[in-house]
Amino acid sequence: MGQETATTTLLEVYDPAMCCSTGVCGPDVDDKLVTFAQNLKWLEKQGVTVNRYNLGQEPEKFRDNTVVLQRLQEEGTEILPILIVNGETVSEGGYPDREQLVQFTGIEKEQKADVTDDTADASEATETAETSETADRTEASNTVDKNSFIYSEKVDILVAIGSSVAAGCENCLKSHFVRGKKAGLSKDDMAKAMQSGLNVRQVPMSQIIGLANKLLGNPAPANGCTSGNGCC
Repeated sequence: MGQETATTTLLEVYDPAMCCSTGVCGPDVDDKLVTFAQNLKWLEKQGVTVNRYNLGQEPEKFRDNTVVLQRLQEEGTEILPILIVNGETVSEGGYPDREQLVQFTGIEKEQKADVTDDTADASEATETAETSETADRTEASNTVDKNSFIYSEKVDILVAIGSSVAAGCENCLKSHFVRGKKAGLSKDDMAKAMQSGLNVRQVPMSQIIGLANKLLGNPAPANGCTSGNGCC
């Protein structure tokens, strides 16, 4: 039964722009995001396949899904997150709890009985994720060849800086910038990471500007929206 669920149940989560794949980062972590990430891991243990997409990092996934793209065009990014199970939209505009996820994915009743038994504290989930990440990096640094690429702390900080800009998360960017200075990163390297994030952020922005002008029946100005001749 478990194997059948794994091959027939697919949950796709289309998140708003966030500083990382789960939103569990930066100095102010949203407890709802921590709990939701934990619940998704629990679903995977029950045999459900989970694919999660971040608007700030994977805008092409939103563009390629006609249902998601249409809802964004109709309602804007406030409609996110959108949850789709086996091609059918089951939730919009918020993160459902575990019991709702059980209903959406059709997990067997005996699995549903474990909903309240497997709930962990949010801070514990965050600490576990950080511990696992640190262990993975330590193991990698001890086993890879000297000529191989190593995902170091500095690389991690640069990725976080770029993701913060792409997601428009000011607190995240400030936090990771301070980390970068303490780690000895140059302003030039951090500036390049910021530019990479800005390039990603401009993709959905240019698309929404084009849509806004299209709805108004105006040709898109060369530099975006202009009063009287564009979306503004």
